[in-house]
Amino acid sequence: MSIARAIWRNDLTCIVRDRTVGVLLFVPLIFLALLRFGVPPLEDQWPALGDHHAVLLGLFCVIVGMFPAFMMAFIMLDERDQGLFAVFRVLPVSPGRLLGHRVTMVVVLGLLYPLLLTLGAGMGSYGVGRALVLAALCAAGGAVALLVAVSLAKNKIECLTAFKALYVLAAGGAAGGLGALEGWNRVPAVLPTYWVFAAYDARGTGAFLTAALVAVLLYGLCAWVFYRMFRRNFS
Repeated sequence: MSIARAIWRNDLTCIVRDRTVGVLLFVPLIFLALLRFGVPPLEDQWPALGDHHAVLLGLFCVIVGMFPAFMMAFIMLDERDQGLFAVFRVLPVSPGRLLGHRVTMVVVLGLLYPLLLTLGAGMGSYGVGRALVLAALCAAGGAVALLVAVSLAKNKIECLTAFKALYVLAAGGAAGGLGALEGWNRVPAVLPTYWVFAAYDARGTGAFLTAALVAVLLYGLCAWVFYRMFRRNFS
C-alpha cells in the first residue's frame, strides 16, 4: 500500500505541475455548472431537449471519465521519452504492477467525476446505487483508454491524436440512448459506450443491469487485448 501511495503522490504532483494537463482536474466542475444551470434555459427554447437528458448526461460523464486517463497517458509518455521505461525494469516494482497502480488511480479519479455529474447535474432521478454503477462504467472506459493510448502512441502528439479518436468513438456510442437495438443501430453496439449510454437511458432494473453487464464484458475484452499489447511492447 505504501508503494501505491508513493506512486499516486508522485503522479498527482506531475499532473498538477503540468498546467496543460492539470487544468483538466477542474473542467468537470465547469461541466457540472453547464449541465445544472445551462440546460434549463436551453430547454425553454428547445423543449425537445428535455427528452434527451440521459444521452446528454451520459456524454459528459463518459468524457470526464476519460480525463484521468489522458493525464496519466501524458505522464507515461514523458517517462518513455526520458528513457525511464528501461529503468523501471530493474525496480522492485514490476512494470505490470506499476501499470496496475496507475490504472487504479485512473479508475478512482474517473469514478469521482462522473459520480459528481450524475448526482449533481439535476438531470434524471438516479439513486446512489445506480449512479455508482454508471460512474464505474465511465471509469472503466478511462482505464481502457489509458491502455489503448500507451500501447499505440509513441509520443505526446500521437497520444493526443489517439484520445481525439477515442473521444469520437465514445461519443458514437450515444446511439445506445437514442433507439432500440435494431437496424443500423446494431452497428455502434460493438462499442462499450453504446451500452453505457443504454444504461443511462434504461428505465427498468433488468434493462439497466443487462446494459451494464454487456459494457463490462466489452471493456474487459478491450483491456485484455491492449494490456497484452502493452506488455509485449514494454516488458
